[in-house]
Amino acid sequence: MNDKDQKPVPISQRDGRRHSPKGEKPKKAKRPFMQGTREHLTSVYGLGRTLVEEPRSFPERLKLHLLKWARATWNARGGGFYACGFVVTFLYLEIKLLFTELFTSAGAGDFIVQQFFQLILRFTVDSMVNTLLALIWPALVLSLSPIYGALGLAAGYFIFTRFLKEYLTQRLFSDD
Repeated sequence: MNDKDQKPVPISQRDGRRHSPKGEKPKKAKRPFMQGTREHLTSVYGLGRTLVEEPRSFPERLKLHLLKWARATWNARGGGFYACGFVVTFLYLEIKLLFTELFTSAGAGDFIVQQFFQLILRFTVDSMVNTLLALIWPALVLSLSPIYGALGLAAGYFIFTRFLKEYLTQRLFSDD
């Protein structure tokens, strides 16, 4: 085969390494699902141990855990208005679910026993549903009122890009 028959090799692939376009960070390799699940469960287990063994340090550990989750979610959803809406919607739905569970239980002991047995089934399924609802949060806003929802989304986008994005990015990634 002569040189005319060969297709040109893009510059980004000539030395065998993957290069990203100018100004973009190279993408990190994704970790396997089971590894991520194991890390998450280990982190949650550590939070539970902290709550039992060192209750005073629990709020700070919980804050760090939630901040790590928010950073990962922010990056996974692109770090823009959609990511912000996803995080806010998911947190709202999860807090609403937690308070619903708290207020429908007969007492504190009942709540703890109920949560222990239902965590794996109902709470996990509800969290998955909340994740799906958070993924379609713009449609939820539009379903409330198409006209006002669209105006709200447009206003939210404008406010977010002009005033909030830089501030939130700095707050989420201040210790990087």
